[in-house]
Amino acid sequence: MNKMRNNEIQFVDQTLRDAQQSMWGNLMPTDMILPIAHVIDQVGYKAIAIGGGRCAVIAKRYLHEDFFERLRLLAKKIAKTPLRSSFATWSPFGFGLEPVATSELWIKLLISYGIREFWFVNYQNLSEKERYLAGVAKAGGAKIAASLIYTVSPVHTNEHWAKRVRRMVETSDIDIIQTEDTGGVLTPQTTPGWIRAIKKESKGLPIEFHSHCTTGAAPMCYVEALKEGLRTMHTAVLPLANGPSLPSIENTIKNAQIMGYTTNLDMEALKVVSGHFTKEAKERGLRLGAPVEYDLSQSWHQIPGGMMGTLRNQLAEIKQEHRLQEVLEETGQVRREFGYPVMGTPYSQFVGAQALFNITAGERYKIVSDEVIRYMLGHYGEIDGPVNPNVKDKILSSPKAKKWLKWKEPEVTVKDMRQLEPRLSDEELLLKIADPEGEFKDKLRALYGWA
Repeated sequence: MNKMRNNEIQFVDQTLRDAQQSMWGNLMPTDMILPIAHVIDQVGYKAIAIGGGRCAVIAKRYLHEDFFERLRLLAKKIAKTPLRSSFATWSPFGFGLEPVATSELWIKLLISYGIREFWFVNYQNLSEKERYLAGVAKAGGAKIAASLIYTVSPVHTNEHWAKRVRRMVETSDIDIIQTEDTGGVLTPQTTPGWIRAIKKESKGLPIEFHSHCTTGAAPMCYVEALKEGLRTMHTAVLPLANGPSLPSIENTIKNAQIMGYTTNLDMEALKVVSGHFTKEAKERGLRLGAPVEYDLSQSWHQIPGGMMGTLRNQLAEIKQEHRLQEVLEETGQVRREFGYPVMGTPYSQFVGAQALFNITAGERYKIVSDEVIRYMLGHYGEIDGPVNPNVKDKILSSPKAKKWLKWKEPEVTVKDMRQLEPRLSDEELLLKIADPEGEFKDKLRALYGWA
């Protein structure tokens, strides 16, 4: 790769990952991706983001597809541009906690396909796991882009972010700092200070910018990020941009050029890719991205765009869709009582679910999930802010909490898991682990005390 010029900007494409999750709930099928994959490879992106384990679960459950076969084929068709797989350090598959061996197996499997970059999602300071898994990835020749997730709260000051970056850089062998604004709550006014706090402690690591258009402010924040010296932007092609998704690459390039920046992309290839997804969306009846009006309430509840649809669906199932605004207001209150967790997976899911329970059950914290109990016990890592003591006491005094009070994470190796089902391939083994109610999970619980 040629050395970048000072005024040249690069792009990480999120069309196949965060954009389609935000717009279509991770339901982009393989037959929409593979015919255009070789053209995507020609555009000239710095990296192309692809789905992680949660996408594998959804592909099997709703699309009846083999996600691993998709990755194998995609890695063959996109041979020039690095593929970057998203990856949560507590579990590849979703909201629960899995043995670190599960994550280790996931990383090694994807490296065997030819994937050489991992987007590490780590919201709550699980530094020990991240350090170990970064070592696994590095041993396989992969690069690590570590997430720094923005949120608005009284405890998340620029000093907090600087401290977080310092700890991230000191405790893990990472290559890239990937900033993320999953809730779309950055503003043009707050963006410069946040970036300066990150740069102060980054020790020269490349910093990438990633924000969602949930409030409509993200394109302006991208302009501010460019002014602050960032040169790598995360975007999506126009049909899957805006709304709950990221800014479009087309508009970002236009704004950057007005500011005097250049890009080395193949614009004809980009036009073909954008046209392909526009055509596919229209033919399949899928939603196309559109700009949204500014909504100040987003800064209170900070629910990511992709989760808003889930809440609507859950309320519709119990014939209470008219209570969405109540749930959103309660979400902000629950988040405050929980110590202001970052509203990204899995925290946004169990904070939002708790708000839904509080509203529909008729009594606050009458129903609590295992994930909420484990969060209060610190199983998901350090909590950034002060937790409401009365709420914590009520949650941990529930009968369900008893089984978690003395729980300690067991040591389970990849060898242990393979011995439980020696005839399974790595792909089959991982999908067995991903099923929370399956027989394999019961074996893990019985033999190793796993949750």
